[in-house]
Amino acid sequence: MNREELARKLESLKGLSGSGTVLSNAVRKLADFVGTMEPGDLVAGDNISAAPIGYDLWYLWFHQNFLKVFYEDTEEDFNHLDYSPYLSDKMSFLDYLTGLKPLKVVCDLKDQFVIEAGFGDIIPTEYTNNGIYWINKAFAELRQTGLDFSYPSEGSAGYKLNPNDYVGYVAFPIGQLGVMEVISLLQETSLNGYAFDAYDGNSDYHALLPLTTLEDKDKPTVQSPPEMFPDMKDAHSNALAGQHYCYGRHLISGYGYYKPETPENSRNTCNSSGGTAYAPTASLDVELWADEIKDYGEDIKPKKWLRYWIHKDSTLPVPGEFIGLLCRPLAAPPHIWWFQESAPFLYAGNWMETQYLTSGLIVSVTLEADRTDGGVGNAYTVKIQGVSVIIYSTDFFSYSAGDRVAVLKTGSMTMATKAFSSFQQTSMKKVDENVVKSTYVIIPATYYKKVS
Repeated sequence: MNREELARKLESLKGLSGSGTVLSNAVRKLADFVGTMEPGDLVAGDNISAAPIGYDLWYLWFHQNFLKVFYEDTEEDFNHLDYSPYLSDKMSFLDYLTGLKPLKVVCDLKDQFVIEAGFGDIIPTEYTNNGIYWINKAFAELRQTGLDFSYPSEGSAGYKLNPNDYVGYVAFPIGQLGVMEVISLLQETSLNGYAFDAYDGNSDYHALLPLTTLEDKDKPTVQSPPEMFPDMKDAHSNALAGQHYCYGRHLISGYGYYKPETPENSRNTCNSSGGTAYAPTASLDVELWADEIKDYGEDIKPKKWLRYWIHKDSTLPVPGEFIGLLCRPLAAPPHIWWFQESAPFLYAGNWMETQYLTSGLIVSVTLEADRTDGGVGNAYTVKIQGVSVIIYSTDFFSYSAGDRVAVLKTGSMTMATKAFSSFQQTSMKKVDENVVKSTYVIIPATYYKKVS
């Protein structure tokens, strides 16, 4: 094998997620040699190998667990807790993407990875599929016109051009590019839809139907049973054909380095000024790498922040919905991904509300005649952030089980002086289940109005 052949092979092995281009250029300049280049790379005559190195596995280095918040006022052992009940009950919208699962991490090496023998004696049975479900907590700020962000940054390309056109952002801690074939944004209501009862038949407002079918390119691939390495299905050949298999709004795609330049259609054809509505475009809306969020609670280094900037013409988020980040790791070169259950997996996310508004799904209705507290009007059990709480309505409009309703947070009616952030957002917890929430009230509203 000559130098050019060696160089091309290195690029095919490492060019997707390592520094294969650097290594291959070095090979072209040398004749016969034996050498190790990056950790895991070896070139010896005609023999060449390339393996992932530490920073290729950044997704296994975890931060605050979004799933833990629900249990914070309990005595649970969070690093060994089975979060499956929360996922199936509070985040059942994930079922629309059949097989999609959150990231699983090794958060306790002592209990999860015990090797008593020497390295050379490790056998497959000593690797155990016992990772803990983990969704790294995302951070967001949403602002009203004229207000400043508490955690400003340089901004995306679009933000730099017209900062007043952007109403907020959602931020995720990620590692180096090239490791993930696709990084994409997941919006809850794009999966389970939303039809606010009072406006179901009103053509002035958008209504989304639940997702019923998936194109092949949007279907997660599932390993059963989970294995140490990701599967090769839909890998390199499909990527070459432009088929980067992953549901959601692609923020990073094309061998894991490229911010797509193709606009996504907006649900609005016009904006509030009468012009053509902005079509979200990753190359304009994604910021790499954003400034540190100093109050996040921990230093995420060596990771950095990806910020997705939200344009004022956008219909994202629907207040109260879950916004997440999906990651699909490259399958070649092989990554030891520790028995992940789906590709992509849900890597990070959070509920997103505004200062005054959220929403929820009505689970059940207690008619006024059946109330035992002597109160006026119906009482509604509503899932807000997936947690069932009891709230009332501002009017006598009749809502039904299955409706998504707009909810006003009357306990936060002070005048805003800065953008509303995740730090100010109330998190629903286990102790809130089936509790009357007097500061939450159903209002006859919906999101979003059509402009044409």
